Amino acid sequence: MTEPQHGEIILYSYLWAREYDRGEEAGRKARPTCVMLIVAGKDGRQKPLLFPITSQPPGSSAHVVEVPETEARRAKLYTPAWVIVDEFNTDDLAASWALEDAKPLGRFSRKFMSRIAAAAAAAIRAGKARSVPRR
Repeated sequence: MTEPQHGEIILYSYLWAREYDRGEEAGRKARPTCVMLIVAGKDGRQKPLLFPITSQPPGSSAHVVEVPETEARRAKLYTPAWVIVDEFNTDDLAASWALEDAKPLGRFSRKFMSRIAAAAAAAIRAGKARSVPRR
C-alpha cells in the first residue's frame, strides 16, 4: 500500500496503547483498522492515523463510534462493530511491516468518516486520546 486512502478499512497488526506501555513493539493480531488521513507537519504531507475497529462491546469509559449496519456492509465488517477513537497508531503504511494485506477490505463513506473525525477530535481536545507511534 503506497497511497492509503481516507476511510479505507485495512487489516493491520494494531498495537494497543496498553501493550505499547509494557514495551511491546508489535500488535498481537491483525484487525480491521480505519485509515484517517490528516495533514501534518510543515511539509504538508498527509499522515495516516489508524483507528482500531472492534466487535467487543466497549466499556462505559471508552470513546467509540458505533458502526451502522450500512457502513459495516460497505466496509465488509461484521456487526456489531465500533471504531475506537481514544487511541490510534501512526505508521508509514508504504513501508509498514504491520500491514497484513495491501488490498483494503472496504471503506467508510465520507459522511461517516466525518462523524469519526469529530469524535476523535473531541477525545484529543479532552486529553483522552493516545497516539502509539509504530516507527
